[in-house]
Amino acid sequence: MDKEQTIAPVKKENAPARKVYLSGKITGTDLAETRAKFAKAQAELMNAGFEVVNPMALPHDHDKSWTSYMRECIKALMDCDELCLLPCHMASRGARIEARLAFDLGIAVRNFVNFVEP
Repeated sequence: MDKEQTIAPVKKENAPARKVYLSGKITGTDLAETRAKFAKAQAELMNAGFEVVNPMALPHDHDKSWTSYMRECIKALMDCDELCLLPCHMASRGARIEARLAFDLGIAVRNFVNFVEP
């Protein structure tokens, strides 16, 4: 296998799955389409053996401002082992912040394709 090819995590017997946070563009998108895109990515990662945190599925009990969403999402990211960048991440201010923060804090950051392609 090439170094560039990365698939499911190496998992020891009875070891917990690696927890992965999905990151991509949400603000300014069609929310139904975005929910579907995030749900599809979540399902693919779960099928590969990961525990997935989908920001579209987080309970957001706040004022619904961009800042409040980001605060909730960053809290969820802090409990994850890795960050998965969806193809739309570069068009998102929030996803770029999440990626930079994860990188700076030593949380592994990979593109979605590197999680699921053989």
